[in-house]
Amino acid sequence: MSIRERWTKKFAESLTGDEKKAFRLWLDFSDGKISESEFKSKMDIKVMPRMLGKMSAARINALEGEVESLRRGVDALEKKMRKETL
Repeated sequence: MSIRERWTKKFAESLTGDEKKAFRLWLDFSDGKISESEFKSKMDIKVMPRMLGKMSAARINALEGEVESLRRGVDALEKKMRKETL
């Protein structure tokens, strides 16, 4: 599962009902499934800004988690290489 898929699933679980609808709408628009005009006509102006703010924070957290995971993997490989050279 890609980082985007993991992030999308985890983020969607944290949303309220209206926020989930807004997120689904945003996903459809970003995937090109609906036009910009359709997106604008269906968008709830009260919910969308809140959902987008949460989305930005969740993306940053997901990326930080991914970086930390990669860093641990690199550290483990470096440690293994040091042991092999001794």
